Amino acid sequence: MPTQAIASAPADEPAHARLTIAHPLAAVAARNCADHTHDLADLADLVGGVACGWSWSKALHDDFMFALECGLPLDLEADPSYVDEVAVRRAVRGEDLELTELERAEVRRRLAAIRARRNRPYRFVCSRAAAARREAAR
Repeated sequence: MPTQAIASAPADEPAHARLTIAHPLAAVAARNCADHTHDLADLADLVGGVACGWSWSKALHDDFMFALECGLPLDLEADPSYVDEVAVRRAVRGEDLELTELERAEVRRRLAAIRARRNRPYRFVCSRAAAARREAAR
């Protein structure tokens, strides 16, 4: 079985600039780095200020292998009409999240529906037995 060596990008390579806290795998790389034994000199060389090179390469490799095993596309294009339902529910509950414009509009719509429901005048419908008791009391 062929093997593939994965090395972190040196600081002067363009790919290195993308490995920052904004990268989707930054949290995974940071967790890998926390679990990895380091020399004190390695900690000063955190790639993107997030994790060591070994941790980034492990996170990227594991993500790549998972995508291959599950048959997922490697390049994803963001759908501009996508609304993250989980993020919208969390935002309606009051969490402060970064949402797209469509998601913010959906949060506003849901909050307005909740307000309208709470402010709706209620009609009390009584049963025939309750109406008969009222008539008998008169």
